[in-house]
This record gives sequence, structure tokens and C-alpha cells, in this order.
Amino acid sequence: MTYTISITPGHAGKVTATSSDGQGRTTSIPLLDGARYWQSLGAPSTATIVTVWSSGPGHWALRSTIGPAAKLAVSANRSGTPIFVPHKVQ
Repeated sequence: MTYTISITPGHAGKVTATSSDGQGRTTSIPLLDGARYWQSLGAPSTATIVTVWSSGPGHWALRSTIGPAAKLAVSANRSGTPIFVPHKVQ
């Protein structure tokens, strides 16, 4: 099974991410937050998650399995470059 998150432009570095079940949220990391959302609903960690963006003639997609993506967060290293780090459960 494949779980999908569709992205539309947002504001302040964030996007509106809408899951294929209609749930929407504002986020700056839609693939990772989407993976955690589907995981919280009991999706198998081996299931595929796809984040898609379409704007005019351009489109792109990010793909992962839910388990590994749910374990990641984004931070910045010393020079300010974004890096993946382990997600801390809040």
C-alpha cells in the first residue's frame, strides 16, 4: 500500500500537507511529519509514503518507507546546512 501527502504552497517556509485520507496540516517537513501521522494510525512501517507537489508545469515527489522516515527530523549543522537527525518523541 502507498500513502500519499499532497503539498500546496503555504507561508513562512511552511506548506499545507494533505494526506490521502483528507487530513491537513501546516508543516515545513511534510514527508517526515506525514510518515509519523500514518504511523500513528497503524500503517505498516514497510509501507511506502509519497509526498507530491505540483505547481504549473513543474512537479516533484519524495518517497520513503514510513518507518525510516518517521524516525527522522531536520536540524541545522554548525554552518546552517540542513541535516537529518533522529526524531525526538515529544
